[in-house]
Amino acid sequence: MEITHWEPRRADMSWGETEERLGLSLPEDYKRLAATFGRGLFSDFLQILSVAPGGAFDLATTWQGFSTDAPAEGDDPLYAPYRIYRPGRTGLIPWGFSQIECEYHWLANGKVAEEWPIVTRGGGYREWRQLNMSTPEFIYRVVADQEFEPFSITALVPEPFFAPAPETTF
Repeated sequence: MEITHWEPRRADMSWGETEERLGLSLPEDYKRLAATFGRGLFSDFLQILSVAPGGAFDLATTWQGFSTDAPAEGDDPLYAPYRIYRPGRTGLIPWGFSQIECEYHWLANGKVAEEWPIVTRGGGYREWRQLNMSTPEFIYRVVADQEFEPFSITALVPEPFFAPAPETTF
């Protein structure tokens, strides 16, 4: 909140249906982040998904679209060496995107949600990268840490900010 000069929004987000559809609990720090900021973009770059049933920012709807298109068995050429998450299996759950075609996922792997690594690709790094850090730390480092290569956007946007999404995009 400090680096973006954001006043906490405390958006009302009921995660029950989302977590029920996924068949698991999401990281608590991520849910707090989503409730604090609401829907929108960090530095007009990084969009996080949350609870917006049927909307552009809805995590469960986005995941369901990915899983519908993914093969149920065998290799998944779009996400190899990973797979899109299916209940009871290890796989990727999308939690955000960037304006330069970066994808941000958790690797739900049977561990406690707070221990899921972040898996990302896009922009200048087409190969998958796996990072062991929380979602809030990752977002902070993308928008504020110039040493966080190849993910940092500080050269493009030196002063981090948060722009809430217009109500019509929900």
